[in-house]
Amino acid sequence: MKRALLISGGRQVSKKLIEKYSDRFILVADGGAKLLKKYELEADLLLGDLDSIDEESLDYVKKHSIKLKKFPTKKDFTDTALCVDYLIDEGYDDLIILGALGTRLDHELANLFYLKKAYRRGISAKIIDNYNEITYVEEGEYEFYKSDKKYFSLISASDKMNFTTKGLYYEVENLEVNSENPSRAVSNEMLADKAIIKINYGAAFIIQSKD
Repeated sequence: MKRALLISGGRQVSKKLIEKYSDRFILVADGGAKLLKKYELEADLLLGDLDSIDEESLDYVKKHSIKLKKFPTKKDFTDTALCVDYLIDEGYDDLIILGALGTRLDHELANLFYLKKAYRRGISAKIIDNYNEITYVEEGEYEFYKSDKKYFSLISASDKMNFTTKGLYYEVENLEVNSENPSRAVSNEMLADKAIIKINYGAAFIIQSKD
């Protein structure tokens, strides 16, 4: 299995969270380099148009001989999209994406759908920050284990989504949600050490949150 960590330029995450995945191939998207300098970390490669990176962070990248691949500022893809495509093309099948959430709602929403792109290619992918962990799923059964993120929400990523849960505070059987009643599957809680979520049909973003 080829595993990778992608550090994007959105809301910054803790050093502890980055170090949790530091044994992977580390790819940085443009402004994510600010975290390398802030925490004095290494990376394998930096991709982007360099429009979101300050001079000090760029100097840090060069000083530590981190490989750099620059793209034109006028391009059809965000820096995060370039990085996800690079990792897919290189055959990575387990992706952790940090710094993909933040104040730019347009980028944040687009980044969520890169999880769908990875899923459709048979790649395990998660977006994680200090408070949330997000996965994209389609029909099938999925297991989750107790962690510091006790809240579970399912946001339908299709016109209709039907699911069943076990091990959560609100256990449901064949509950259907759609864009008109999205809150029906928001803010459940984990009770047991393990929970099972079965997507009977449709697709969803499963969001685990601390608060």
